Amino acid sequence: MKIIVNDANILIDLVELKILPGFFQLEYDFHTTEMILDELLSEQKEELQTYIDTGRLVVDALSEDDFTEIFNIRSTKTSLSEQDCSAFYQALKKNAALITSDNTLRKFAKANNIEVHGHFWVFDNLVDYGFLSAQSAIDKLNELCTLVNPKLGLPANECQKRIKIWSNP
Repeated sequence: MKIIVNDANILIDLVELKILPGFFQLEYDFHTTEMILDELLSEQKEELQTYIDTGRLVVDALSEDDFTEIFNIRSTKTSLSEQDCSAFYQALKKNAALITSDNTLRKFAKANNIEVHGHFWVFDNLVDYGFLSAQSAIDKLNELCTLVNPKLGLPANECQKRIKIWSNP
């Protein structure tokens, strides 16, 4: 099964949009790091706890060697947070795809030949596999852009493209 490493921003938005159940039904092996989980608010962690308890979201413990590697990465890419570097490192270490909406992390990962996806990939999967109806996807995408994370800056043309596709199934 394909491994997916989740960055904090994606997890936070999925919690706020209340679409975790569908997300964790997707056929992927979901991971994050302790450092990423520590970034979340207690209420957000509570929402994720069920998926952690059932093994749908694996929180990878980091060894001393892992921390050394993470800090080495950070020293070469100071615009990334330690948490971002932990997600990058886990994706690299596990030969996994990385899900993030952080543009700096996305570009850095791509430059290092790591498969990277964002919110659109999540929505596309949820709709394609029937875990979110087309109308719900439109509503949730609009909610994401206007209420949940208005500073996200998703490309308007990509939003409109999906809304058009989902409106004409």
